[in-house]
Amino acid sequence: MANLVSFLCALVPAVVLSVLGVPLPIVVLVMVVCGVAGLVIANSMRADERRETDRVQMAAVTLADWAHRNGGHCETDLAEIPADGWRLPATPWFHGDVLAIGRRNGFEVGVTCFLEATTEGATGRHTGYLVHLPGGSPELRLTRAALRRIRRGAGQDGLAATVHERLAEVPADTESLDVVDGVLYLVRPRWPEFTAPDEQVDAAVGVAAALAAAPGGPGGPPEPRESEPD
Repeated sequence: MANLVSFLCALVPAVVLSVLGVPLPIVVLVMVVCGVAGLVIANSMRADERRETDRVQMAAVTLADWAHRNGGHCETDLAEIPADGWRLPATPWFHGDVLAIGRRNGFEVGVTCFLEATTEGATGRHTGYLVHLPGGSPELRLTRAALRRIRRGAGQDGLAATVHERLAEVPADTESLDVVDGVLYLVRPRWPEFTAPDEQVDAAVGVAAALAAAPGGPGGPPEPRESEPD
């Protein structure tokens, strides 16, 4: 493939220059320069493809270990994950190049490695952590800025104290945390590499457990406070 790209890069300008009547020495020089440039570009593309393949394989190995330890499955194709007994594969958030599912502290948990285009058009790698919540969980949408304020101790209207504490403990690079249709979805940049995602999963499960136990859920009334002594 690299040789073909190099050949085409040299041939096309050579033909054009020949038609225009450019002297042969100049045509030959342009052919050599374009051929070398084409070879460099082709090899760079192949190197990028190899790096991307290595990232996928590394993420698959890491998440396969996590899924095995948590009674689940890890696949690179959603269709390969068993449908029986699992709810998260039905959510549109459960997609990507590497998919893992398991159960942690009584919750069904999914981990997804996916690519997403930024507003500038570049492609970034992200990891999503999904937790299936009990029915009736109100919606919650928190951006990176909102999570930063929570970590600094600022209040969030309608959040129980236990939920607030758990949200303050999510990874500092968390980009967003949403609860929609009974699914908690925490998104972070990068893909898991050498380190298993136990810490990040436990943070997401901790928030889910606090939401499930909070009076009235995240949109309900705050927990009652004990009266202070006179």
